[in-house]
Amino acid sequence: MNNFKLYNNNFRTNCLDLFKSNVPNFFDPSEEILFNHYLQKDNVNYFLLFNCNNQLMAAGGYELEKTLNTIALTWGMVHTRYHKKGYGKSLVEFRLKSIANYYPQFDVVLNTSQKTFRFYEKLGFKLVSIKKDYYGVGLDRYDMIKSKH
Repeated sequence: MNNFKLYNNNFRTNCLDLFKSNVPNFFDPSEEILFNHYLQKDNVNYFLLFNCNNQLMAAGGYELEKTLNTIALTWGMVHTRYHKKGYGKSLVEFRLKSIANYYPQFDVVLNTSQKTFRFYEKLGFKLVSIKKDYYGVGLDRYDMIKSKH
């Protein structure tokens, strides 16, 4: 059975290892500094998905973007050994359910790459824009939205 836990600093090394498992295919190495900074923020809504053996399988969060009246999914990732096993879908559905409980009036946005945008399309997100080589050479940014309207 999968188990979700709210992030705390005791899991920082585990999360950085999770991130590194996705470099360079899904994240540019330069993004590690940004992710590490994100993990050090106070009161971050970042969730960890553990399997029945208490192994970290996936992680992802969300945050309110007040000026845009949206909720942004943040730093979603699954350990590369466990891609295509349903952990990513479970993680997104968990976050969307939490958002629906706390922020039912807001649209949900995210940015991802060309390597994962189809996954989010299957979950109801629509492509808004593309920025070539945004994250690094060969990693384009795909902005997406799941509208409440």
